[in-house]
Amino acid sequence: MVKYAVILAFIVSMASASGSILLSSRLRGSTRSGVISTLMYFQTFYFTFGFYAIWGQVILAVFLAPFLEGDLLVKANNVLLMLGSPFAVLTWFMLLKFSGELAGRRTSELAGFLYVTGTIALAVVAGWIFLKFSRVDPFTLIKLSFITLNLVYSVLAAALLLSGKRNKLLLRRTDTGRIAYGILVAMLLQNTLLLLYRENIYAALAFMTVFFLTGVFIPLYLNYWADLSVLSPEPEDQVSLDAFCSRYEISPREKEIIREIYNGLSNQQIADKLFITLQTVKDHSSRIYSKTYCNSRARLIALLSGRT
Repeated sequence: MVKYAVILAFIVSMASASGSILLSSRLRGSTRSGVISTLMYFQTFYFTFGFYAIWGQVILAVFLAPFLEGDLLVKANNVLLMLGSPFAVLTWFMLLKFSGELAGRRTSELAGFLYVTGTIALAVVAGWIFLKFSRVDPFTLIKLSFITLNLVYSVLAAALLLSGKRNKLLLRRTDTGRIAYGILVAMLLQNTLLLLYRENIYAALAFMTVFFLTGVFIPLYLNYWADLSVLSPEPEDQVSLDAFCSRYEISPREKEIIREIYNGLSNQQIADKLFITLQTVKDHSSRIYSKTYCNSRARLIALLSGRT
């Protein structure tokens, strides 16, 4: 039963990582902002840490435990966590960099240096406090240090997004706020499950599943709910409608509807002119908005300016 649960959790983890990377790749191909590249770096380190440090322990515990002695198994788990810790550090740095860029702030080399030294100092202080005031084993020490750092840097990332000046934000205030709250919710879910974890394999699988699923949140939100018109490529004069449709993978029927939208026709007028139903027009329009990252006719027309 445990092995089936592990296999199911692994499938969810693989699907989450793959889907998240694909969503970010789609964003990178259709926007002009380097913030998406930062997002992809964040995801790369995030999922590398997940598979290397977290899944590595499960594979050891479930599949290799019968061949390893108790003390050797514990040491192997601790070594995996320590070797995976640099990926966690890079993950949090990219999260802060991504949040800062969305808020219109640049990340200097000094900021990177301060982050690395601050993280090391914070980890050392947290470890000293846990060892000084409680008797904990190495695994629990690493776990509590992760929870502490995850809390600190998630709150900082959310603060960067919520404190950004309106005229410098790369997205709408509503979108940056929702991303900030999503980061905090993800952190709370991860930390809560990790705190509850002792030695139960199902609790560990629940944490891992949540860890990978919450990693999909940002690219998923940016793809389907955020207004990305600001991040779209600048209009280029003398570019044909054909080139525009090719860029965004617009179908021939959707191309006809775009042309009529640009001409100012309503959905009903488009349906009458093209001899299709009103619901068909609405369905095609919804797909057009999804492909072009627009959430209204006005933004689509603004994006089309200079291209028809």
